[in-house]
Amino acid sequence: MKDQAALLRQLMAVERQPEPPRPGGPSAVVVGSGKGGVGKSLLALGLAQVLAAEGCESLLVEGNQNLGSLAVMLGVRPAGRLEDLLDARADPGQLLTRVGERLWLLPGDSGAEALYGLRPTEQARLHQRLSTVYGRFAAVVVDGGGGIESVVRVAAMRAGRLLVVVTPEPAALADGFALIKVMTAQMRDLPIDIVVNRALDDREARLAHEKLQVAAERFLRRGLRRIGTIPEDATMRAVSRGRLPLFGPDPAGPAAAAIRDIALVLLREGLAAPAVSAMAVMP
Repeated sequence: MKDQAALLRQLMAVERQPEPPRPGGPSAVVVGSGKGGVGKSLLALGLAQVLAAEGCESLLVEGNQNLGSLAVMLGVRPAGRLEDLLDARADPGQLLTRVGERLWLLPGDSGAEALYGLRPTEQARLHQRLSTVYGRFAAVVVDGGGGIESVVRVAAMRAGRLLVVVTPEPAALADGFALIKVMTAQMRDLPIDIVVNRALDDREARLAHEKLQVAAERFLRRGLRRIGTIPEDATMRAVSRGRLPLFGPDPAGPAAAAIRDIALVLLREGLAAPAVSAMAVMP
């Protein structure tokens, strides 16, 4: 198994390719992390749910094409199989799965052998094809998947902002900075914001952000905004297990409130707009 340093050298050495022309539609908000287990998928799901509740036709995208966890979290059956796109048996629009009012899922697959064997360039082509449905929505939130390679791939497809999710632990901060370093080399102008998850208090979140900020200013010559802090919240375990809705008649807890605040910041900054009617979604 390659260590992180070897992976970073490999990714940094890849020559950046010019971006293809972008069709109409919103830029995607990509939620990523340097490693799994930091709450990235719950954040992506929550952001999409809030934007839908605020009147935006919203699309939640499974960026990890062969680890379809979002459908499981939502308790829905995907409308189609992602591997059907490989042999032209399906159009990307046929995979759109309605999961709520003004909220749709573009699911991944799970354990599909055909997807597992795809080379990185083939994975990028597949995601580019999937991104052709973005223009049907007013807001697109992409769960970038855990790990640097997955996030880099999906961010190259119409990303307007990257939210890097970290927890205050040193290992999570180191992995988060590795992702920021690679993304800065690949897409220098892409705005990157930090979300500190599972913070015991604001002081712990501020210190975690400051460590990343100091490293980014020193080594990357860039600033990093903390767009939000999600506090440690025992109810989120029940949410992740499907026992409690993240947003329902009763608030799920302080973490849900923090996710809502982050979504409203994105809305104010123009990364989503209630401008697409439901009639435009389905093919």
